[in-house]
Parts: sequence; C-alpha cells; structure tokens
Amino acid sequence: MPSSSDRAPDPRPARTKAAIFAAARDLTSTDGDVTVNALAKRAGVSRAAFYSHFSGLDDLMGAMLQQMFDAAWERGGAFAEQGRSLHEAVQFGFGMFVAYVERHHAFLRGALDWKFSHRTYMILVDTMTRLHGVALGRLGEQVPTRLRGASAGRSIAGSALALAGRWLVETEQQAAEGEPLDATSLLEEVLLFAPGWYTGLGPEDPIPAAELLEVCRSYAPQDVLDG
Repeated sequence: MPSSSDRAPDPRPARTKAAIFAAARDLTSTDGDVTVNALAKRAGVSRAAFYSHFSGLDDLMGAMLQQMFDAAWERGGAFAEQGRSLHEAVQFGFGMFVAYVERHHAFLRGALDWKFSHRTYMILVDTMTRLHGVALGRLGEQVPTRLRGASAGRSIAGSALALAGRWLVETEQQAAEGEPLDATSLLEEVLLFAPGWYTGLGPEDPIPAAELLEVCRSYAPQDVLDG
C-alpha cells in the first residue's frame, strides 16, 4: 500500500487559485467591481476558500504580479543563457517588462482602479527592485561606485513603472475602441531614460525598441495570469 508521501498532490488548491486568478482578470478587464465577494462569486468558490489562499485584495494582486514577473524572469534567464552580453540581457529584461504590460494591458489598466492599499504598489516595486538587484550584481564594477546598493534598483524600477502607468492611461481610449496596442514607444522611453551604464546604450545611440519588443513578445505567453 503506498504511503501518504507517495500520493499525488491534491489538485484542488491549484484549481481554486487558478479560478480566482481568472475571476480577477475577467472582472478587471470588463470593469467589474473587484471585491472579495465578487471574486468568489465569479470564481465559483466560497469566501473561506478565497481567504485560504489570500489575505485580501492586496495579497491577491501581489501574487498575480509576482507570477507575471517570475515568468518574465524565467524567460529572461533563458535568453541570457544564449551567450548574450550582460547589457543585452538588461535590455531584454526591460523588453520583457514592456511585452507583459502590452499583453496584459486590459488587466493592468483595470487594476489601477482596484480598492487596494499602497502596499500593493510597494510589493510590485520590491519585486522589480529584487530583479534589478540581480542584474546590477552581475554588472559588478560596471556600476558606478556611488550608485551601488538597493536604491539604484529601486530608482530604476520606479522609473519604468511610472512610464508604464502613464502609457496605460494614455492608451485607454485606443483600447476601448478595440484598436491594437503597440508598446514600442513605451520601450523606447524606458530604455532612453534608464542609465546608459546599465543598458549599454548611450544618449545618442539608436534604440532597437521595435526589434527587441518583437522578440520579447514571443517570450511572453498569453496564459501567464491563468494561475
């Protein structure tokens, strides 16, 4: 008789989590009222089931954003292992960030109206700061001495997030009219205003945003927010 350790893991918690993610994505993209009650009803689960996975909306949004950026990081690592330079990997990381913003623009735009606290934004900043911190660590001596430390990654992350937030707002009408969105201009700005010592791009260098974003789109699958 197989022991309890040999049993397959219970798939129900994963299904519940996936249903909650899908409900949050759907409600957000269709201007639904995103509350715990509405999410539980849309997901077909009880409030108790929701709270068994998440402490509230802040926690849920943090988990969804974490999943998005973990996926981007994983695919970025695969890209970097193809013999790319560190600066190319940094550019690709920014490209992945923009590709995910473009791909999930409806969810992210709707999320701006979620009833959550500032803590969710800080979770996102902390997540991006951690990822930039890894890249900065790998750059080592190429990082100016006075700019080493967590604040550098936080500043870079904050700038990219501010630009992305503005792009989401500015393209709201275009999205509402069903027009396809192209975030090439967002990637151009993100790369332009990121430190040149970080991206390897000088102020007068051409920015390969269109080509880079096209590559990154193929690394950003549609189902990353499916839970």
